[in-house]
Amino acid sequence: MRRLLPAVAAAGVLVIAAVFGFAFVTGDAPGTVPRGISVGGVEVGGLSAEAAAAKVAASAASLLERPIRVVAGDAVFTVNPAKAGLSIDAQGSVAPGLARTESTSLFREIWGRVFGDSDRLALPFRFEVDDIRLASTLDEVALLVERQSKEARLILEQGRPKAVAAEVGVALDRDGLRAGLIQAIADGRPEVRAPLREIEPAVRTEDVQAVLASVRTGLASPVTLGYQGTLFEVSPGELGAIAAPNPSGIVNGSPLTFDTDAAREVLGERLKSLEDPPVEAEVIPGDDGKSFTVTPSVEGTLIEWPALLSSLARVVLEGGRKYVPIPTATVQPRLTTLDAQELQERREIASFTTYFSAANSARVNNIRQVATILDGYVIRAGETFSFNAAVGPRTRAAGFDEAPVIRDGALTPGVGGGICQVSTTLFNAVFFAGLPVVERKPHSFYIEHYPVGRDATVSYGATDFRFRNDSDAVLLLSVSTTSQSVTVSLAAPTWDRTISYETSPFNDLVEPRSTEDIPRKLRDPALPSGTVSAVEPGVAGRSVEVRRVVSDPYGVLFEDVFTSVYSPKDFVIRVGG
Repeated sequence: MRRLLPAVAAAGVLVIAAVFGFAFVTGDAPGTVPRGISVGGVEVGGLSAEAAAAKVAASAASLLERPIRVVAGDAVFTVNPAKAGLSIDAQGSVAPGLARTESTSLFREIWGRVFGDSDRLALPFRFEVDDIRLASTLDEVALLVERQSKEARLILEQGRPKAVAAEVGVALDRDGLRAGLIQAIADGRPEVRAPLREIEPAVRTEDVQAVLASVRTGLASPVTLGYQGTLFEVSPGELGAIAAPNPSGIVNGSPLTFDTDAAREVLGERLKSLEDPPVEAEVIPGDDGKSFTVTPSVEGTLIEWPALLSSLARVVLEGGRKYVPIPTATVQPRLTTLDAQELQERREIASFTTYFSAANSARVNNIRQVATILDGYVIRAGETFSFNAAVGPRTRAAGFDEAPVIRDGALTPGVGGGICQVSTTLFNAVFFAGLPVVERKPHSFYIEHYPVGRDATVSYGATDFRFRNDSDAVLLLSVSTTSQSVTVSLAAPTWDRTISYETSPFNDLVEPRSTEDIPRKLRDPALPSGTVSAVEPGVAGRSVEVRRVVSDPYGVLFEDVFTSVYSPKDFVIRVGG
């Protein structure tokens, strides 16, 4: 009897195989999804690849048209997944199931059909994302819920310091909401909560409160300024009138600044007897049109205003005696007698002009302001010229206005916008003069009205443009403007350099993350609430190289390469508020 059992068992298996073998062969042939497999809850086992993909696509279509409520704080936003750029790859979703066909054994298939399917497999949907459409949808949600943080501020009301409380900001976790939307579609849920995160202000309320007492005390008593035995008193009322809060100094113990228009005006009038400005040499052409005479230069004495105003702020906030010595310096004129004598027979060695729109008056003012500062600047042999050192801080106190600057891949209002027009024009004059460039950085994105690969951005305290006068000659920098252009020229007594250059084609093109039809939507506090701007054009990212060879009559002096890598600039709509 025992010997018969294995034979009976074997016979049973053969019978089962005979009964179901034909179904196995015909039902799960290559290209057929094994039984027991589902995709996103849709049963596709036993179907051909085409049929399975069609069934998944039909189910996905209904899911993607089903609106999802996005709850973000107190706001609710309805998202249509299909319009938001979310789709389901039906064939890709089925593919992992098809991959199991070859590994499914005859015995396991027969066993599952006789005794029940113990090898079920639930596959998830495979999602595809149109990043441009989804980014635009996430922008819409962000406009509803995001709020900029506001730093605590120190203000002076009629010379009396007060604290303004900080406000915590709110930002949308875009990656988290993207993942949440996909999961909600997969689960069939009609609602998802947008993940938000708090943005702490850099200056907190307690930071301002910590310095409030010292500011009140400091402004309550007079300060004496002294120079060679002569004393000048600044009363508490005057201190309060000429001081201004220094937001960047709240957390490092310098909450006040006296580097203001009011301080320079009030103290400048009171201390004007201490200053004797330098007189520059002047080259005067003769009546014959050939000869020149030189009016000699005279050195001067000037107050070192940055040092004086910085010391005044420090003394006001410190305890003890309120006395500030007035620092002065002997100042040479920019154009000395010797310079003028060398330059009286100068000739232009390079000149370049760039153009701009006259519509933005603030930008035009900034360009003219820089032109005035740089015009007549002398770069002596061996000197390195620094744009930032020559122009100085771009502040309202220095005469600069708010105009667009590049920040985070978009044009954003900022004091001093337009100054890069001058630095770019200067770079090109230096380029064609054959002078070595020490420091130069391209703009963050490509600007069509600048020469290809020959732009130079500057930012005070961060990014500079510098070049070296490696010749034996003194150079004279001239800068002039019209309502729509700025021209920079370099002149020298003698010059024998020539340059050749070549510009590569554009490489590494990267399209913007948005389109004109589907632009990014950004909040712009500089615009009135409810205002919607026109679409700002996007610009593709790219890279380019400019190779230059500088020669003199004896051969090649040096070669250099200027590499510019520009990020893509999005198409943008700005929403005020």
